Amino acid sequence: MSQYKNHPIYGLGIRGVGDDWYCRGLIFNADDKVTEIKKLEPAELIFESEETAKAHALQLCKTWIDEHSGAIHPSGLAMPVPQ
Repeated sequence: MSQYKNHPIYGLGIRGVGDDWYCRGLIFNADDKVTEIKKLEPAELIFESEETAKAHALQLCKTWIDEHSGAIHPSGLAMPVPQ
């Protein structure tokens, strides 16, 4: 597990059919460190290795945190971003 802007984040490589890998990124609450606040699973992205999928999942988590940093409520639940 990694930390990014005080949020624990986790990148997973999920085995698909054959040699395909998919990624899953998990973002946890910065305060209690155990409450999941976001799961990122882009099904359209396929990777050739588990390590590549994990690295991409971590980058997705970091990007999501950067884009929503002002909208993450202290309770850990993402608040809607004003349009």
